[in-house]
Amino acid sequence: MFKLKKKRKFLTTIGGTLAMIAIQTQCLATESSTIGTSEVTAATENIKRVITSIAMPLGGVLIFASVVVAALKMIANSNNPQKRSESIGSLAWICGGGVILGASLIIAGIIINVATNSTGSLLTN
Repeated sequence: MFKLKKKRKFLTTIGGTLAMIAIQTQCLATESSTIGTSEVTAATENIKRVITSIAMPLGGVLIFASVVVAALKMIANSNNPQKRSESIGSLAWICGGGVILGASLIIAGIIINVATNSTGSLLTN
């Protein structure tokens, strides 16, 4: 049993390494050229669209669902003080996740604004 797990882990590592090498060679095989303003504008718009249309709503839904699950656990464990305190402790983890999500969205916005100087074009020297 132990040898089977060891072999599976080894084969997974080898497969992952080969996949990364294949991806890297495909990325490096393209011609290198300078990045123009239109590419930067398109990339920043795509990043903004993904952040506003996917990350924020998905994070909000996940936080809401986590709070609902924690509340249901508190209700279900109302007679058991130890389990109830564990479910109350999960609220701290939910708050931490919300803070991390909010901070990541703020940092992403700052990076995009600094990189494009709030104009949509790449900063010049």
